[in-house]
Amino acid sequence: MESSNNIQWEKIDCPVCGSTHFDPLFEKKGEPFVRCQNCGLMLINPRPVYDHVINTYDDDYSDFYIKKANKKMARFKRWAKSVQKLGARKGRWLDIGCSAGFVVKVAQGLGYDAYGVDVESHGIEFAQSTLGLKNVSQGMLEDKNYPAGFFDVISIYDVIEHVPDLNKFVAEISRILVKGGILDIRTPDEGHWRTPKDRATWNAIIPSEHLYYFNRKTLAMLLNKHGLKVVKQGFNFKPTLKTYAAHM
Repeated sequence: MESSNNIQWEKIDCPVCGSTHFDPLFEKKGEPFVRCQNCGLMLINPRPVYDHVINTYDDDYSDFYIKKANKKMARFKRWAKSVQKLGARKGRWLDIGCSAGFVVKVAQGLGYDAYGVDVESHGIEFAQSTLGLKNVSQGMLEDKNYPAGFFDVISIYDVIEHVPDLNKFVAEISRILVKGGILDIRTPDEGHWRTPKDRATWNAIIPSEHLYYFNRKTLAMLLNKHGLKVVKQGFNFKPTLKTYAAHM
C-alpha cells in the first residue's frame, strides 16, 4: 500500500497474540490507530514502513535529550537503584535506546560493565566523546550479536513502543539476558487511570514513532512469550508502565 506522498505502508498481525482482527479507534496525521479484538493491544495498523519511521530521528532528537542532562542523570540514578533493590547482581548492564549514554554512565558509576546501543548517531557520538563511554554503538539491537546470557541487567526506557518487530526484539533480549537477569521497562501506559478516555487527545500518541500502546496485561503477555516473567509493576503517578521482569 502506498499513499499519495509516497510513504510505503505495511499491515501487521497483532504482535502480542497473533490476531488479524482489529477495531478502528481514530486517525491522527493520516495514520490509523486500532485495537486488537483479542488481547486489546492498541497500535498503528497499517503503519509506515520502518525506513520512514527511522528518518524521524535526527540530531535535534538527541540535542533535546542532552539539554536535560542533569535532570536525566538524577532520574536514572533513582531508577538504577530500584533495579538493584530487586537483587540484580553486579556484572554487565545494557541500555537499549541509550541516546546520549546517561543510563550507561550511571550504571558504570554503580560498578557495572555498562553497554549501550541506539539507532541515532548523534547521541552515540556525545556518549563517546563527552562522557568517555567505550561500549556504546549505533545500530539495531538484533544486529549486535551479543553472546547468549551476556547481560545481568537490560534497561529499555521509552523504547519498546518504537521497535518495528516486537517479537524479534524481545526474543533477542531474552537470548542475551542471563537466567535470573533483570529487565527494566518504561513505556506509556494505555491502561493508566490518568490516560485520557479519548485516546486521540493523549500526549503519548505520536504517529510513526510510537507504534504500540501497552497496558499491564498486553506487556506481560508479550514478555511471557519469550520466557520473561513480570516480577514487579511499580506505581507511577504519570501514565507510564514501570515494569520489572526476570529471565526465567
